[in-house]
Amino acid sequence: MGMAVTYYTADMVRALPDDGQRYEVGGDTLVQPDLFVVPLGEARTLDWSQMRTLLLAVEVLSPSTARADRFTKRRLYQEVGIPTYWIVDPDARTLEVWTPSATLPAVERGTVTWRPEGAGEPLRIGIAELFRPI
Repeated sequence: MGMAVTYYTADMVRALPDDGQRYEVGGDTLVQPDLFVVPLGEARTLDWSQMRTLLLAVEVLSPSTARADRFTKRRLYQEVGIPTYWIVDPDARTLEVWTPSATLPAVERGTVTWRPEGAGEPLRIGIAELFRPI
């Protein structure tokens, strides 16, 4: 007897209770970055279904997610034109900066600077601060 497979749409997944599980979607694309930034107008709605314009997506590598973060998600973010994608590598203590047209990342070891369109001041983060013990 075969195993039943259920296919979900992005809207169906959004409607599910937060049970800690991850769900695959069919024709829709739904990703869950570790951290993301959306325009203020979308964030103020406090409605996840309205947060669709990623300005920055951030993934922190772990053994179980590294391949998907570095290849699958990176290519997806590039294809759909996400302006900036950061991959934080705790083992190497680096931050990779990807843009839609990049064939290789800018690897930051000192300071990363991010200035989205329309921002008054850039965000500057010391890489060492990301990895300091808390």
